[in-house]
Amino acid sequence: MRDWTDWDDAERVLQEGLQSGAYTAACLLVGRRERVLYRRALGRLSVEDDAPPANAQTRFDLASVTKPLVVGMLSLRAIESGRLCLWDRLDTFVDAPADKRGITVGQLLTHTAGFGTGLHLWRLARSAQESAGLLLNAPLESPPGSRVRYCCAGYLLMGQLLECLYHTELSQLANREVFAPLGMTSTGYRPQEGNIAATEMQDDGRCLQGVVHDENARFLNGVAGNAGVFSTMDDLALFMQMLSLQGALPDGTRYLSPATVRLAMRNHTPGLGQARGLGFALPSLDNGFAGDLFPPQTVGHTGFTGASFALDPESGLYVVFLTNRVCPSRDSLEIYRIRRLIHNIVYARAQ
Repeated sequence: MRDWTDWDDAERVLQEGLQSGAYTAACLLVGRRERVLYRRALGRLSVEDDAPPANAQTRFDLASVTKPLVVGMLSLRAIESGRLCLWDRLDTFVDAPADKRGITVGQLLTHTAGFGTGLHLWRLARSAQESAGLLLNAPLESPPGSRVRYCCAGYLLMGQLLECLYHTELSQLANREVFAPLGMTSTGYRPQEGNIAATEMQDDGRCLQGVVHDENARFLNGVAGNAGVFSTMDDLALFMQMLSLQGALPDGTRYLSPATVRLAMRNHTPGLGQARGLGFALPSLDNGFAGDLFPPQTVGHTGFTGASFALDPESGLYVVFLTNRVCPSRDSLEIYRIRRLIHNIVYARAQ
């Protein structure tokens, strides 16, 4: 008879990914509300044989997990404080071109603003200061509100809009409004050197370490709405605990109202090609990164570098899975299957 508290299968899949070169480091944390059920770190920080081992305090480049963690939470807090609403138009805040004046905050947060995927600021702009103009003048590939097209442009723009709204640089805003209230002391933009998992190898033969992998965020000096945050599995567990407790912290402090959390996790894009909440993906209704067993109401997000989280809001079960799958190269695609296998194992055992 199977022991459903046995995590050997998770250990086996994690080790297989390590041995196949899917990543050099991985951290997996499983929890239900404020309780941690399983926690494991393995591998090394980089490809070198003498690279330090990864551990529970290893920071990973979160890539697009930055979107729900920073822009998503800042936007929800701004809604609660009466600074903006989902129906606010872009021209409420900036002098937008005619084709973008009617784009709403809700459309920016749900990838329905109409932007395409190929906006490469580092190739088009001479300086970071030119980025806002390039974003505002980028051609739209579809009418706003007509379809979901996952891209970074809307979150880059939303990050800059939040900076204008609060008159504060995004990294400081994230520290003040997100990381500090949630107790995420090992999370932030532009980390110092240390216990950080490396990402992709560069032309000089060195892997990036402590420098954001995303080219747009790197061009913007490491601080952007689409990417740039580094964090640990324990810090992300604090974020997940808050979401699983409907906006409350384990000590009872309230970060968001339950109504706000419900709004963020609802599918705002039915019939538009992908299922999107406010900052969140609904993987069971979209690309299935949460595997076969997590239910339709599951919310989460992935990052290009190999980071991800998934949460079943009903049971409070969550998974934080951090890897550096782009080390040494972005060509490895094994993480997509490994992630689904891990989620299946977790949901089967934790119910």
